[in-house]
Amino acid sequence: MRLSRVSVILTVLVAAHCAAWGATVTASGAGPLLSSAENLSGIFLTEIRGSLTTDLNSVSVFEIDILNASDFSALTVNAGPFGIPDTELFLFDSTGAGVDFNDDLSGADTLSCLPSADSANPCSVSAPGLGPVSPGIYYLAIARSADGPLDAASNEIFTNVLTTDVVGPNLGVGPLAGWDNGAFSQPNFDLVNYDIILTGTTPEPATWTLAAAALLGLGLFQRKLLRR
Repeated sequence: MRLSRVSVILTVLVAAHCAAWGATVTASGAGPLLSSAENLSGIFLTEIRGSLTTDLNSVSVFEIDILNASDFSALTVNAGPFGIPDTELFLFDSTGAGVDFNDDLSGADTLSCLPSADSANPCSVSAPGLGPVSPGIYYLAIARSADGPLDAASNEIFTNVLTTDVVGPNLGVGPLAGWDNGAFSQPNFDLVNYDIILTGTTPEPATWTLAAAALLGLGLFQRKLLRR
């Protein structure tokens, strides 16, 4: 009886994890600061879809789990006819300190990409020495170019020379406390949608292999006992 209960529990846990693995989330109610971030931690994200408001300086911040730091990347892709044409992506650590930032993928592509440190990097550029250094809670922000995050003393947290730069935080700046509201004006106020593709936010395949193997082993052991 005890083995049967353990088997059921493990089955439910593995099934629940597999269902959540590779989740696409439609964002709802994400605000511009850590205190108003939409909590997506505990979800094995691969994609976040959503909309900023028609306020050009609208920003959405998400609390996420990064499970594989060297594999983490975030890439905005075409979100359809109402997609935001010129995005920015920012990553902050659990305290709100800046990690890295990108405005434009290339001179011809104004979507954004935070590169991973491994060979699977989906961005057209790499950024050695930047990005998350360990697993944990982080905050991912999306904004329209060229809105920038500020610390409590109104210092710009990030500064890029070229829009295609992937940069780390400026020296001596504090954690996220606001935004400079510097988004460029645009003629079409209905361009509000975004689509962010993520990596490094799901377990390694080996994790599921081990879990499945353990469950199978338990099932075989239980079956053997029942035959006695």
